[in-house]
Amino acid sequence: MDHDRYRRMHGRSGASMKPASFEVELRGKTQIAEDSWAFVFERPDGFRFKAGQHVRMTLIDPSEMDREGNSRFFSLASTPEDADLVIVMRMRDTAFKRVLGRLQIGDKALIQVLLDVPHGAFALHEDPSRPAVFLAGGIGIVPAFSMIKDAIERELPHRLLLFYSNRRPEDAAYLADLQELAARNPSFKLVATMTEMAGSQRSWTGETGRIDHFMLARHVDDPLLPVYYISGLPEMVSAMKTMLGGSGVSEASIQAEEFTGFDLNKIGPNEIGHVAVHGRRRIIPMVATALAATALVILHAGAAVSIFRNGLGGVSAANPIWYVVMGILLVLGIIKIRYFAGHHLSGRERAGNAFRRHGDHDEEHQQDGPMGPL
Repeated sequence: MDHDRYRRMHGRSGASMKPASFEVELRGKTQIAEDSWAFVFERPDGFRFKAGQHVRMTLIDPSEMDREGNSRFFSLASTPEDADLVIVMRMRDTAFKRVLGRLQIGDKALIQVLLDVPHGAFALHEDPSRPAVFLAGGIGIVPAFSMIKDAIERELPHRLLLFYSNRRPEDAAYLADLQELAARNPSFKLVATMTEMAGSQRSWTGETGRIDHFMLARHVDDPLLPVYYISGLPEMVSAMKTMLGGSGVSEASIQAEEFTGFDLNKIGPNEIGHVAVHGRRRIIPMVATALAATALVILHAGAAVSIFRNGLGGVSAANPIWYVVMGILLVLGIIKIRYFAGHHLSGRERAGNAFRRHGDHDEEHQQDGPMGPL
């Protein structure tokens, strides 16, 4: 999701922006793709939302919990017309997902939702003269699926086009449902593409390769007319924004949902994004430490050589001042190296702590996205 927008949404004052909390019962769970499961919860009275909206789920008295905490953010796969709430995720080996996977029918979880979605939320635009073009990768399909299904259920006049990328058909959640929706509704067009069919056990006659400018041009007559909705990994979202910008699409015509982790203490910052940034920035202190150590060795060695070349080495052992000089240089060198190393270590610790704290919006929105650099 667009985390700056998310922080603005959750940071506003006013009673209408406060989340409402509900205890909901698990009604069922179904595998909908390889490693992807849908969890169906009851929809309590008073629970209202817009298609494409996310919620915060908290496990109640979990049997285990790691440093990532017991809460996650998820986009809802269900629509406002559905009787139940559906949350979809890729199942990876975390305490949260292990506990969630062990829930039995009738077990409860806590769900929080913003009852009044503010302007700028990830929701379908109102102007039907502008088509909606969705660019989704992997489990990023969830909010797009909700929005498309909702528009069809309400018989909205919007033209809908979905570009949906996965590695293989086995990985594509809701692929069959989307194909059926496209077959029954002329207002909706599905362009599904697979990037690694060599690893698939199924046949595929659709598009292959990554979503790019040429694929977009084959299916979108006027790229400046639609409103674009991008959902997937941050790298995918960034690549799609770059592609659209290169086609002349303005930022105002693009909405994005980045599927990454969150700092649950602050409700919003993209912690996984921070980890990635820290991961890149860690190179800087590492290089700085190495360069500082090398420079200090060279300087100290140079000073010693200069002393001996000036004929002072012969008396240095008998002259206490040179012991003082060399001692000072050595102490300064140790302090500088420890300074750089300490900053490098703290950067690694901060990144590690951020990674351990991160919540999911799913994977939890850290899905094994097939998009990569597009």
